[in-house]
Amino acid sequence: MGSKANEMTPLATQIMRECIRLQKASGMTVADFAKACGFSRDYWYKHANLSRPLNIGDLERISQVTGISPGDIVMNSQRHAVEATERKAQAGGYGLAAYREDGKQEAINGEAGPDYDEPA
Repeated sequence: MGSKANEMTPLATQIMRECIRLQKASGMTVADFAKACGFSRDYWYKHANLSRPLNIGDLERISQVTGISPGDIVMNSQRHAVEATERKAQAGGYGLAAYREDGKQEAINGEAGPDYDEPA
């Protein structure tokens, strides 16, 4: 796979975003949440800024503080990521680049290219 131990992979990013969501939902300040989890503020900020991935022990500590199992944190992170993607798609945020350029839609519709329906 070629990834480094402290690299933020897509899954690590997704899980960390869920943990940030849980911290905000807890009503605790960042400092209070970090302390409740047994983290220093600096340690939590490095993770919350998506510069370092959580380890399993970190996830267990967050689980104890939030009352949500590590497995549910991971599964909820997936669900929230899918929901965010669906919202973006519904808002028109995922269009093909070719559709965004002037004149490209006509080319895609076949108006600017060869007509394959007619014999040569």
